[in-house]
Amino acid sequence: MSDPADLRQHARTDFLAAQHDAESLPGWVFKPVQFSQGPAGLVLNMSDGGLQVLTSATEPLADSRYEVVLLLGRSDMDCNDEQVSWFNGIVERKWSRPVPRMGILHGLSFAARNSTAEQFLSSHQAALESGQWVRCVLLKVPS
Repeated sequence: MSDPADLRQHARTDFLAAQHDAESLPGWVFKPVQFSQGPAGLVLNMSDGGLQVLTSATEPLADSRYEVVLLLGRSDMDCNDEQVSWFNGIVERKWSRPVPRMGILHGLSFAARNSTAEQFLSSHQAALESGQWVRCVLLKVPS
């Protein structure tokens, strides 16, 4: 049987050492109030035109299109206002599969190239490969 990696059209860049250590993943309650309508996620890797996002098992994705919003700020414990910079893009869900003890992994492709989210991930690849967390939220796109 062939290795699934050999079937990929594009090389994948993995983010986060945490992919190999389920115990180090953060809790799922880490999104700003203004994004309470969509499930939180964690970007695990990307390839040309797509990315994989891990979400909580309690918030499965049922729709085919979402707006992915990357959340790159940090929350200060002494302040109720989280300082967040975000980049976004429209993505199409290609597949989803459960990951035991971690959540649900989703394969997403960007609907249009060069969104601000895709540009950010591409230009900060070295920092992301070295372990920087990239949180996101997935918002439903109106039909």
